[in-house]
Amino acid sequence: MSDSRQEVVEMRRIVAEYEKTISQMIEDEQREKSLSHHTIQQLILEKDQALTDLNSVEKSLADLFRRYEKMKDVLEGFRKNEEVLKKCAQEYLSRVRKEEQRYQALKIHAEEKLDKANADIAQVRAKAKQEQAAYQASLRKEQMKVESLERTLEQKNKEIEELTKICDELISKMGKS
Repeated sequence: MSDSRQEVVEMRRIVAEYEKTISQMIEDEQREKSLSHHTIQQLILEKDQALTDLNSVEKSLADLFRRYEKMKDVLEGFRKNEEVLKKCAQEYLSRVRKEEQRYQALKIHAEEKLDKANADIAQVRAKAKQEQAAYQASLRKEQMKVESLERTLEQKNKEIEELTKICDELISKMGKS
């Protein structure tokens, strides 16, 4: 019986060791499970945070892209406005040049007309001076004639007066005799 007892003791020891090992394995597994569960929870939290960050980045990128597209449209509008303004500026510059040429042509024409008018006025003035000088000479000549005729008339009046006196004296003498 001693062998049997020894076998039982040995069996108990083996069973106890087995139970201890199983218990250790269960404990290790639970610890692993707990650790895994904790790791999974941590990973889920990290995943959720990563998804939140990703959503935020996607939203920011979408917003940035929207702003980029808007700025692109604005820039395109500016380019079109610049082209229109350049075209208008060139048209105005061309019109200004044409008007400048027209102004220069009109100025030259006006200066020619003014020079001709000044020459005509100078000619008319010279002719008027000549005519005035001729009229003044003619007037002076006529005035001298008038003065000469007045002197002659005065002389004749004196002669008539003297002749009248002489005639009166003669008549008076004849009347007395």
